[in-house]
Amino acid sequence: MKILGAQIDRFTVLKQATLDFSPAMNIFIGRNGTGKSHLMKLLYAIIKSLPPEEAADRERIFQRDLSTKLAGVFKPDEQSISRLVTRANGRSKATVSVSTDCGQVAWRLTTLGNLHVDAVDASTSSPTVFLPSRETLAMYEGFVQAYENRELSFDETYKDVCTLLSGSLLLGPRLAHARVLAQPLEKVLGGTVRLAGNRFYLASADGNLEAHLLAEGHRKIASLIHLVLNGSLLRNSILFWDEPEANLNPRLITVVAETLRKLAEFGVQIFVSTHDYLLASELSLAMEFSPLLKAEERLDIRFFGLSVAPSFAIQTGSVLADLAGNDLVAEYADHYDRQAESMRKLLRMKAAADGGTGHPQ
Repeated sequence: MKILGAQIDRFTVLKQATLDFSPAMNIFIGRNGTGKSHLMKLLYAIIKSLPPEEAADRERIFQRDLSTKLAGVFKPDEQSISRLVTRANGRSKATVSVSTDCGQVAWRLTTLGNLHVDAVDASTSSPTVFLPSRETLAMYEGFVQAYENRELSFDETYKDVCTLLSGSLLLGPRLAHARVLAQPLEKVLGGTVRLAGNRFYLASADGNLEAHLLAEGHRKIASLIHLVLNGSLLRNSILFWDEPEANLNPRLITVVAETLRKLAEFGVQIFVSTHDYLLASELSLAMEFSPLLKAEERLDIRFFGLSVAPSFAIQTGSVLADLAGNDLVAEYADHYDRQAESMRKLLRMKAAADGGTGHPQ
């Protein structure tokens, strides 16, 4: 399945948005509070709630499952999804329409908490993965059982990814193909990822190292490896990744960017939110210098810049530089301006200390 586009009106901070997505890779940038994570969670909740193709009462099933999923991934007070409608005086409603390559989905949500389904023509059996900004490998042990039996503050994306991590490895040619994607990441870690009992380990020439003893950034890489090898991230699946750069060394950022490109080449549709200039720039290079790439390596990558001031707006571009006034580029430019100004001040101070002669007194 591929998500082709979305029209959103008055859903949380997403007051009015029309988006056309790339079937390969979509990158969301913007300041905190502009709706990047909300947009990805919304799309994720919709796809995860789609009924099977053979389902008889599709609208009822979708309404039930979507209500539950929205409450789970957004965790509003008292599980009240009415709180997901953009706040306004009096009664209001949110409307959402999502188009996919296998059909349309449309629904309305009122401030009274009523969810009305207008269309649900799409179905999917493809895996859909949401990786939250915090790693999940160390919390995996017993997490799903605890989540289902106790009230935890984590949203449901954490439980979902832990469930996917429990899957066993692929077999035969599919595993061999998956290993091609995983090998560059395994090289970074210096070993292979193994699930033994209810714990994850990094198996290397020096022995087994439990996941809890790995650096957090390495645990994120290890999770990605295992999801590739157990078939959660293969052709026609969808990956949502919220802030991949969190707790990653800059040298790992370039590895992640290359892995995302390889996954997209393989047929995974990718949605990423990021505050990281290096990650966004690395992904932008694939579009800026696409003539240098082989035909099979050229990707349709789209950038979306979200802002809320003076009003909610979304810019779209094929490279990072297409987004006017985006903070990732602007803050780095400001950094170099501050550095240059500080250097000028330091030189003036030295010149004054030397009596203006340029030589020490």
